[in-house]
Amino acid sequence: MDVKNFGVLLTFGFALMLTACSQQESAPADAIDISANPHVDEIIVTKAQFTTGNMKLGSLEQQAFEKHIRTNGYIDVPPDRKASINVKFGGFVKSLSILPGDRIKQGAVLFTLENPEYIQLQQDYLEIKAQLTYLQSDYERQKALASENIASQKNYLKAESDFRVAKAKLEGFKEKLRMININTERLEKGVIEPVVNVYSPINGFISKVNITRGIFVAPADIAVEIVDTEHMHVELRVFEKDVAEIRKGQKINFQVTGSAVKHTGEVYLVGRTIESDTRTVNIHGHIHEEEMITDLLPGMYVEAIIDVASVQRPVLPSEAVVSLDDKYYVLKLVNEEKDAYTFQRIEVTVGEFNNKWSEIMNAADFKSTDRFLVRGGFNLIIE
Repeated sequence: MDVKNFGVLLTFGFALMLTACSQQESAPADAIDISANPHVDEIIVTKAQFTTGNMKLGSLEQQAFEKHIRTNGYIDVPPDRKASINVKFGGFVKSLSILPGDRIKQGAVLFTLENPEYIQLQQDYLEIKAQLTYLQSDYERQKALASENIASQKNYLKAESDFRVAKAKLEGFKEKLRMININTERLEKGVIEPVVNVYSPINGFISKVNITRGIFVAPADIAVEIVDTEHMHVELRVFEKDVAEIRKGQKINFQVTGSAVKHTGEVYLVGRTIESDTRTVNIHGHIHEEEMITDLLPGMYVEAIIDVASVQRPVLPSEAVVSLDDKYYVLKLVNEEKDAYTFQRIEVTVGEFNNKWSEIMNAADFKSTDRFLVRGGFNLIIE
């Protein structure tokens, strides 16, 4: 090699050395080496970087997680807070002024009926009432004569029979008139009612009106339905496999299907029979602060969660668990030197989690002495 070529090579080598030095000087002093061993996902963090990044080490802990049972159901009211209105004796609707949604007080007139049979029933009552006065007088007279052996026993017995039959008929007519809300005291004064009123038996809201003016309402027909919403509850369905964990007093969180508004309640009654078609048991729940709620109506479907137990589970802070490509990872400390930490990225299986803690379902894969990067590891894992 001549001197000229040797000088060129020397100059080129010197230039390469300068370039390498320049690249080394331009690298940031706090850069974290994430490629120390790509086969085991090891990451080296200097202690200076650890302090600057406000990182923190921690171990697996035991934390209480609530066990939940998810279910669904609907808003309902107790049976005594619902009324289906029918009539004891059929009639034609003469008037009504109610609409679904109207608030009704107990004793308010819902609609009126008319029927010639109502008039005939009142006439029959008055006729029997008049006959009863005569028959009672004749019965007492025959009784007195029979006691003195003046009249025959046969006449006395017939007078007694006629009086008692008439009295029974009068009571029967009186009860029928009571059923159609006709006041017999007014009737006995000669006031015959051509129209009868149908009253509300409870306070509440009109939920259904199945009649119109002029229609004939038979005793089997449900004319009006009323619901009292002063005491609503949730009626839930729980599968038979979960029933053993349900107890009175357990908290219920629920919301109407499609609504973001959440409400709370508690288990009040647990059903004792299983529905054969769905294999579920009915759970009756009371609603907290019901008087303050205005967005619930009977019949609304709800989605609910029942808190049934508190279970101790192995956890890490949620910040320590990072999701990447539908998998979850943590950084476990595998080596600590004077100036650096070495972490290994390990996949974990996550169970229950909240904003603070994440359950590590494969905690058995780790030792109790293992330590993890519980703060500051997000960027290290996703890079």
